[in-house]
Amino acid sequence: MADIDAKAQALSAARHRILQLQEQMTDKVLQMAAEVEKLMDVVPMSEAKAFLKARCNVPAVELSTYVGFATTLKGSEEVLRKTRASFPVMKTLVSADGDARREILERMEIGAQIDTKDVASIRRRLAAAKLTAAEALTAENKRIVAAAARKRVKQAVSGFEAKMSAFSDELRLHFRKGQGDRVVVQAGLRHQAGRLLEEFESLFGRDQPPLASLRHMSPQYRIAHAHKMLGDIAAGRLSEIGPVQTSALQAVAGRARVSGDFRPKKPLADLASLSFRPRVLELCAGAGGLALGLERAGFEHVALIEFNRHAAATLRKNRPDWNVVEADVRKVDFTQYRDQRIDLLTGGLPCTPFTSVGKRKGKNDDKDLMMEGVRAVQEAAPKAFVFENVDGLLHSKHSDYVAALLRKFSKAGYVTDIHRINTRDYGLAQDRSRIMIVGFRKDLAGVFRMPPRFPGLATNMGDVLQDLMSANGWAGAENWVRMMRERPEFDRFGNPIGIGALSDTIRGYQGSPKKGEARRALENGVSYAPPAKAAPTNEDASKVGFLPSLTNRMRARLQGFPDNWEFAGGLGPVANQIGNAVAPAVGHAMGLALVSALMGSEIGWGTMMSPQPGHSHRIQVTPPPIDAGAESMQINGIGATATQ
Repeated sequence: MADIDAKAQALSAARHRILQLQEQMTDKVLQMAAEVEKLMDVVPMSEAKAFLKARCNVPAVELSTYVGFATTLKGSEEVLRKTRASFPVMKTLVSADGDARREILERMEIGAQIDTKDVASIRRRLAAAKLTAAEALTAENKRIVAAAARKRVKQAVSGFEAKMSAFSDELRLHFRKGQGDRVVVQAGLRHQAGRLLEEFESLFGRDQPPLASLRHMSPQYRIAHAHKMLGDIAAGRLSEIGPVQTSALQAVAGRARVSGDFRPKKPLADLASLSFRPRVLELCAGAGGLALGLERAGFEHVALIEFNRHAAATLRKNRPDWNVVEADVRKVDFTQYRDQRIDLLTGGLPCTPFTSVGKRKGKNDDKDLMMEGVRAVQEAAPKAFVFENVDGLLHSKHSDYVAALLRKFSKAGYVTDIHRINTRDYGLAQDRSRIMIVGFRKDLAGVFRMPPRFPGLATNMGDVLQDLMSANGWAGAENWVRMMRERPEFDRFGNPIGIGALSDTIRGYQGSPKKGEARRALENGVSYAPPAKAAPTNEDASKVGFLPSLTNRMRARLQGFPDNWEFAGGLGPVANQIGNAVAPAVGHAMGLALVSALMGSEIGWGTMMSPQPGHSHRIQVTPPPIDAGAESMQINGIGATATQ
């Protein structure tokens, strides 16, 4: 009897808790719908959808329900709440026709429990009730014929995909044997192409629109492109074939369509494993921090566009073979790169409009070039893009701008996410948080993952700068290094993150520290601004209130530039180049993650991100859990956290 009572009590308690949870879930959905309605009173529906998807991480499959709630279910909130209606039920109600919705709500009002199957059954019954006997029989016959036709077409498409896949594999095999960028199309391959062309036209039609009239890489474009390639090969109009043609044919082979999809069977552990190098076009290249990182990751630069003459000179000085275009991105016609197989378009677009220490004009700042980045993507049509910017872009006052930005990328045919990344996670003694706006063409969406963090690479200011800080004989350098090595480090929320001092964010030239920077510099054991012309001496140290200052070479090392990277210009221009740069280590990690996505490679992260010689490590402290609402972990719901 006691066992029966215990079981009954457990069931009763479980029922009570589950009902409570169901009520809470229903209430949350209704609150979400109300918030979305408020949002649509202020911004257009398309902009609201882009904002909800990117900034609030609302899945695309849920958007239509929340957006459509106001016009279909408003006024029925109490009924839905009383019956503890689930989100799937509300979704089917929003999409149902008016008659079905009214009947379902009436049933719910008298206490009926409705699930999605009930909704579907009622919709079918009401639709059938509107037909005469003859119409109902005709509809049933059409369903039978349509089902048979779908089955036959499915079989035909499956068979065609298998043949096209085999044909594509044979082309790629010839490509590999050719050891070059192109291979000669043999007579046997032309014959196969002719037979496949006949099957293609029986499935997709003979008349395909011109490629120039279609949006690049849209589904219609891929079908038309494959049709053209088969026709050209069969007719002998193509005497040679390369990665572009094989990629076009894969579009109708039922495969992931990654151009030049020569996927290594083993993890990529060195650049020699790459069959060919992905190609990158870089905007606002600056002193080359991002470019250097992408080069380490295996990318080949098609061009680097930079307006500042000192930064352009720095690029040419260090990499004479790079194609440095000294121009204003606002005046560059990016369509000239459309046929150059651009895998990645990237750049550290100016961040001063959104930085926390500038004038913060945002979209009203004439230095804002984010929309030029959108134009570059539209015109160059890369497979993917990455734009680096400051965290301030995610400030609530810039929400409308970010939503518009994401909407434009979506309209251009890209799925875009925003991620956070910090230099301290990639072996730099600098606490520099940035965002990465990452977009992939919609046919490649879902293949990208942010690089993992590397706590084993952690270091500190003392060990990194020891030789530079003592270069002029400062007797206190050893004590300073020890202090930097042993100092606990905390994030901006006061949570411990390790032992070993980290530099504050390295910024461009400034005559005096901005608000708060003087205090942080004092805590860091350095005088932050302006940059020193030389390492400290004993004479410098004898002055009251002495703190060592960072030279530009020290700042460059904290950014991760190699010591042999030469900068063009005077003290101020060089400081600006260093402070505005993307840290090469971040560019390297992002580049490897992009190579993995674009090439289908599995990155051997341990080998590819091995520490550079001479780097000491900070002692790591596991931080306590952060509340789910903390800004440091959530980025207001955008995309994903900085590591995956």
